Amino acid sequence: MKNIIKKGLIGILFVLLLTVLIYWNRIHTSYKIYSLLNDITFYLKNGSDNYNFLVSIEVAKSNKSDSLIAKISHTGENYFNADVFYNQNNYIIKSDNDSTKVFMSPSNVIVAGGGKDKKNFDVIKLIGDVLAKYPQSKELLESSAVKKLGLASWILFNCSFDEKNENDKLYSSVNTKIDSTLIQLLLNKENGNDVSLILTNDKSKAVIHFEEINSIVNSLFPQNKETKVIKIKREELNTAIYRGALRTGGLLLSRIEAPKIIRKEKLFGKGKLIYKDNNRVLLAKGSHKEIGQIHGALLKDEIRDMVDATLYTMCWVYTNEKRSWFIDDFRDAYKRLKPFIPQRYEDEMVGLSETSGISLDEIHLTNVFPELFHCSGFAVFNSSTSNGKLFHGRVLDYMTEIGLQFNAVVFIIQPKGYNSFVNVGYAGFIGSVTGMNDKQVSFGEMGGRGEGEWDGMPMAFLMRDGLESTKSLSEAVKLFEDTPRTCEYYYVIADGKIPDAKGLATSPKRFEIINPNTYHKQLEEPVQDAVIMSAGNRYKDLVARIKENFGKIDSESAIHLMDRPVAMKSNLHNVLFAPQTMEFWVSNAGVNTPAANEPYEYYSFKELLNQLN
Repeated sequence: MKNIIKKGLIGILFVLLLTVLIYWNRIHTSYKIYSLLNDITFYLKNGSDNYNFLVSIEVAKSNKSDSLIAKISHTGENYFNADVFYNQNNYIIKSDNDSTKVFMSPSNVIVAGGGKDKKNFDVIKLIGDVLAKYPQSKELLESSAVKKLGLASWILFNCSFDEKNENDKLYSSVNTKIDSTLIQLLLNKENGNDVSLILTNDKSKAVIHFEEINSIVNSLFPQNKETKVIKIKREELNTAIYRGALRTGGLLLSRIEAPKIIRKEKLFGKGKLIYKDNNRVLLAKGSHKEIGQIHGALLKDEIRDMVDATLYTMCWVYTNEKRSWFIDDFRDAYKRLKPFIPQRYEDEMVGLSETSGISLDEIHLTNVFPELFHCSGFAVFNSSTSNGKLFHGRVLDYMTEIGLQFNAVVFIIQPKGYNSFVNVGYAGFIGSVTGMNDKQVSFGEMGGRGEGEWDGMPMAFLMRDGLESTKSLSEAVKLFEDTPRTCEYYYVIADGKIPDAKGLATSPKRFEIINPNTYHKQLEEPVQDAVIMSAGNRYKDLVARIKENFGKIDSESAIHLMDRPVAMKSNLHNVLFAPQTMEFWVSNAGVNTPAANEPYEYYSFKELLNQLN
């Protein structure tokens, strides 16, 4: 009996040994992946005080390519040198005990902050923070040892393994396919700290590469007599580097795959956050401060993302283009705008800051950002539509690259003592660029020129005031005429009770009313029972579509009036209002697609108000 058991054990050991020999490459590579996952997740969560590496991300999708290449060296404590290329722009960063400095090309600008600062940060942990904010990678980053072992086991049995030569280096290649995406992991056979992840499908290709390097990153700035030096507080500069990098990394990941929305309904005070499919709807009522507190409490993470995108990502783009520190310019703008902002909106921003944990200064500056939006709009009614129904369409075109669409929100707001209204907007923005109130009056704006003319009520706050305060088209027109205005803006305002609509062409000193079927030097093709506001070929295309469908326009065909090329490639959201029935339809941009190419979600304003009450 003992001999039988002994022979059986020897046989089992022989089979196991043979299996290991045959599948050695597969088993060894799976174990390397398990070890690599343990090491990477540890350092990404806890940081490191010794690093010298290159990281690159390249995403090619829809005939557009984005690339980030960064060489970073640790120089002591939380100080570092970095040489970063993001598309065509170069940023050289030097952080030491005395200062932080950033050289920017092609603008030939140095932004410098001196003195000691507690906000110096660990670059390795920053990369971990980027991954932790992206839902798809957060799960892996927070996975237990058992889950990592399970993943390595899944790789062992479900992936193909081979070898690949890249740039005279030999790599173990692990390959699998999930849905329609081919996933390839390359591990350098000689240097375990040389790894690439390649994701490919019929629409895109993404390559993420990490490699340990030997040489210390050069931190010499290529200065000359044309170099401009901008001095700011070091704390603000370090914050802008950290938060700008955090959001830029997240945006690059979102180009690979849109971040998943965690559909978790929440309650706070007199408000709640609900979802319609994957679209956020915030319902809030009470005083303006209470509404701000609800907004901040229920959309805390989304507001943080929006502040990082509009202040700290745009900061580097703007400063590199304008050779002027973006945040200071926006502070100057807000100082001039503040006297014209009603106190109730200041109260709302205070409430928003209190519960979101984001500074009031950041909230103020983020709410200046909508002043830069550009768009198209129209209203059709009476003889131009199939049953005389009023439809008000609004196309918002502005910088889908900074990811505002991932934090889109439909707000249903009932402020104490004012009209209830729907505001189609974004987390952290309390103003409006697209909205309709419970008096059947709808508003949309189109940006023009004149950036810098800040001595008036900000456009988005004027729109919000119109939603809250006016009960008719005539009241809305009077409010816009009597209120000190900023820059150059165009508006379409419609009233379902009449039905009628008007266009407004405005600047600080100019106020023109454009009636339906009325010639204007910038709008040379008037149409009966229609107000049409756009520019160039987009205006001509919109006019042609309305004429082609004249007398037959219903909700479906009105939506198609906003198709490309009336909507630009940067089409952030499209909205169609039907003020008489208090219905509306909303589409938001996708990862690489304009809103016009995305599905529209239907909403009943009446039903949402009932939920609020």
